[in-house]
Amino acid sequence: MAEWEKEIAELKTDVKYIREDISIMQKQVRDLNKASHMGAGGLKVFLLIGGLLGAIWDFYKINLKEEL
Repeated sequence: MAEWEKEIAELKTDVKYIREDISIMQKQVRDLNKASHMGAGGLKVFLLIGGLLGAIWDFYKINLKEEL
């Protein structure tokens, strides 16, 4: 086997590893996007629950003042 054939075989191997690395990185990016979207959804739920609790508390305080 000639020297240039060895170099081409080595380059093909390098390209194969680079492609595998790229696919792993793409999967990690997808996972990060999924996690960040889930985190944003969780914050929205906490805001909704906090708003509901605040409304109940205000309603309770208003009714308490009317009784006094």
